[in-house]
Amino acid sequence: MSDLLITYARDLLAIPSVSGEEKAIADYVAAQLSSKANWRLDRVGDTIIAHRDGRVGARILLCGHLDTVPGDPRIDEDDEAFYGLGSCDMKGGLAVMLALADQEYAGALTLVFYPCEEVAFDQNGLHSLGPSWEAMVADHDLAVLLEPTDGVVELGCQGTLRMRFELMGARAHTSRPWMGQNAIDRLGVVLDRAQEFERRSPVLAGVSFQESLSPVRVESFVANNVVPDEAKVWFNYRFAPDLTTAEAQARLLAWFKPVLGENDIVILEDGADGARPVSSGFEGLIDAAGQPKAKLGWTDVSFLASLGLPSVNYGPGEPLLAHSGHERLAKSALASTLETLTGWILSQAG
Repeated sequence: MSDLLITYARDLLAIPSVSGEEKAIADYVAAQLSSKANWRLDRVGDTIIAHRDGRVGARILLCGHLDTVPGDPRIDEDDEAFYGLGSCDMKGGLAVMLALADQEYAGALTLVFYPCEEVAFDQNGLHSLGPSWEAMVADHDLAVLLEPTDGVVELGCQGTLRMRFELMGARAHTSRPWMGQNAIDRLGVVLDRAQEFERRSPVLAGVSFQESLSPVRVESFVANNVVPDEAKVWFNYRFAPDLTTAEAQARLLAWFKPVLGENDIVILEDGADGARPVSSGFEGLIDAAGQPKAKLGWTDVSFLASLGLPSVNYGPGEPLLAHSGHERLAKSALASTLETLTGWILSQAG
């Protein structure tokens, strides 16, 4: 196992980088890349773009986000693994990217390290680069997003939307609740309806997606002796990429329509299309990594696909541990990811 790869991982994990606070880790990445020969380095805020020209083969783009969700910044380590915030999602992937910059290839390679992936889409550093970014994407053939996939290639990604339902009632004193309409009672009807929603499992390009619909927040209160006249519930719908965001929203509205009143309000707060799975160009990576799976979460593969760049998810770390509060990254996973990506990139340059 490369000592330098472990050093990169250890250094990255030691730098706190909660979303919006990525300057220090961006400085570290920039310092490492600026010391390497034949690399051209650009920086846009805390987004680092490193490019090395190549003479032959596919032009490959690798991307990874610098930020973590909030949490305990303490990192532990033993001979087998790193433990703690960011070890899984996704500083292991960032370490692999830096280690790849130490390899020699005949083809062109671009590395993009970006902030604010874990928050709202309008803050995402990858999305805010503008026309210059789109032109750079157009100059590449294939992309890999190094999100944690437990060493398996995950194809495409599901879409996501967050909707707020505002349910109306009529206030009344709790000694005479029949004089009003309790909005919390209506909330229960909507939640029951959500449980019956068909969560589809379509198979696309040979991999199986699995939709989910989850209530993630509820609000309702006036006073302890008042039947509330309004209740709010937020749903997060993760939908398969054979639907657009507009189609997914229409599907939800049609399902809930029987339990909604004419004065109720439904608001789409946030949403992003998924990405249909593609494997062309990634056959060698898939052969080396094993049977591919569908990406059930949303990732920036969606954004890359929207710009016409074939992309997959592939990186070290178990995705089920991301955001869990007990992240873990096996050092062997770092080494195997680096070895597999190195072999695939070399094959693309031949």
